[in-house]
Amino acid sequence: MRKIVYMMSVSLDGFIEGPDRELDWHQVDDELHSHFNALLAPMGAFLSGRVTHELMAAFWPTADADP
Repeated sequence: MRKIVYMMSVSLDGFIEGPDRELDWHQVDDELHSHFNALLAPMGAFLSGRVTHELMAAFWPTADADP
């Protein structure tokens, strides 16, 4: 049986996004980026909401140029 895993980035105090929907509070360095790549690599599919999909849509066509 397959599992469904829910994952969400949140600061220790529960902050998710700013008043203008900005997500610039987190610092994604090479170590964190490698961690998430390893964590997500075995996943078979991803389900995103509309806003996440729209944010990522511009990136996906060039994602392989800067992995």
